[in-house]
Amino acid sequence: MTTIEECQQQRRLTFFHHPHFLGQPSKWKSLVTRASSAFAMIAGFVTMLAAGHVPTILLIFIIQGLMVRELFALAVEVRKEKDVPWFRLQQWYFYGTAVFFTYGRFLKHKWLESSIVKDPERLGAFGLFMFAHHSFISYIGWMVGLVLFVLSLRSRGLYLYQFGQFAWTHMIIVTILMQSSCFVANVLEGMIWFVFPVSIVFFNDAAAYMCGFFFGRTPLIKISPKKTWEGFIGGLIVTLIVAPFAAAWMQKYEWLICPVDDKSPLRLFGGASGCDVDPLFVAKEVTVGSIVGGFESALGWMVPHGWVATVARALFGLETVRVSWFQVHAVVFASFASIIAPFGGFFASGFKRAFKIKDFSDTIPGHGGITDRMDCQMVMALFSHLYITNFIRQPGLMTVGQLLLKIEFLTNENLLRLYKAVGKMIVTRGLKLP
Repeated sequence: MTTIEECQQQRRLTFFHHPHFLGQPSKWKSLVTRASSAFAMIAGFVTMLAAGHVPTILLIFIIQGLMVRELFALAVEVRKEKDVPWFRLQQWYFYGTAVFFTYGRFLKHKWLESSIVKDPERLGAFGLFMFAHHSFISYIGWMVGLVLFVLSLRSRGLYLYQFGQFAWTHMIIVTILMQSSCFVANVLEGMIWFVFPVSIVFFNDAAAYMCGFFFGRTPLIKISPKKTWEGFIGGLIVTLIVAPFAAAWMQKYEWLICPVDDKSPLRLFGGASGCDVDPLFVAKEVTVGSIVGGFESALGWMVPHGWVATVARALFGLETVRVSWFQVHAVVFASFASIIAPFGGFFASGFKRAFKIKDFSDTIPGHGGITDRMDCQMVMALFSHLYITNFIRQPGLMTVGQLLLKIEFLTNENLLRLYKAVGKMIVTRGLKLP
């Protein structure tokens, strides 16, 4: 006869073999590993930010190069690679040419302009020629690569593989560089335009993971079976709540909000300082209706005029709130980071399934490769850059540095004509010549 103790032991074994408890140790171990890696990444990210613009841009450049490296290696066929000498070197040559073209524009429009304002003779004739004709030089560099590629076509059996790799190389370069260069553009607009979008995506990913970890039951999408509706919706709600408060905290720091321009140049160590504070970052009392009015106009006939403000007053008793417009923009960024940016991750998941791999690499314990961590960030980088240029910064405005860069290439005769014209303009406006 079975004793009472044996029955209790059997009951305990049955209980702990319930599906809810199976795999729990590995689940918690995965959480610890993931959290440790996340902490290390955050520490490194904050350190580079504190170091200034140049180290931050260098970090972006390193991450971009690691992503390109992971993707280059994805479609390699080892057997055929042995019969195509120097082809890997060609890939990196095309990448280097694209980097020169992409980042040369930022140097020309930021660092070069401030240098010309301070000391027009600093760069010399060769430096000015390189920057003035950098697009043409980039094209010549790419054509040299094309010639070398054609000369490497020797074996008929490898033609298809080589042209496939050529197309794969350029697809990766265009996709990664186009989006990662937006990170650099955001840094130059002010560190906050880089820090906030990156942080809010990271926060949403962590919030969605934790909500899914504790409450996830309903699968969200087939290509990413670990994602759940509970995690997706929970991450959205938490991110929307936190975003305006995080924005309010960040906008207090001058080194974050100062853009790179003639008054606040690109710095190697330490953030920009001494700029005029943009009213965008100044908190003030505004009516709820003025904030939601733009959203109502965008929704058109779908939302009656004043409806959102009426609901806000009814639910929260709000007539006015003290916020900055940056906090309002922060809610837009948070919405995109929570609803749309995750699809960059879903796209990457489908991409990996097509290649039958779990992660792009094992660089980061618990997270996979650099590309695994940057899939959503790349989507966010492009969105934030386009949002800034379309709705925040006035397009078409020219800095003193940009103007002087163009003036450098005027003939002596036209330079004198410009001098006289500017003098007349100053007098017409009633200003005194210095």
